[in-house]
Amino acid sequence: MKPFSGEDPLARGLAELPAVPLDPAVADAVRRRARAALAEGAERPAPLARPSPAWAAVLLPGLLLSSGAVYVWDAVQKIGQIYGGG
Repeated sequence: MKPFSGEDPLARGLAELPAVPLDPAVADAVRRRARAALAEGAERPAPLARPSPAWAAVLLPGLLLSSGAVYVWDAVQKIGQIYGGG
């Protein structure tokens, strides 16, 4: 989907909004606040961008180990069923 190509209903709806005349001082104040909010959001990392130390050190290895153990257990059971050992 190309931006502003008419395929996006939200972009089309925004493009069809009437232009509202603004006082230049008000428009400048709104622009400064919007840029400041965007800059603040860009500086702050997303909450899940970096895992917490507890997650990275304890929970993630435990989760990986347990899911690996479940996989190996299931594989051993399937091999036993195939070759008649269990």
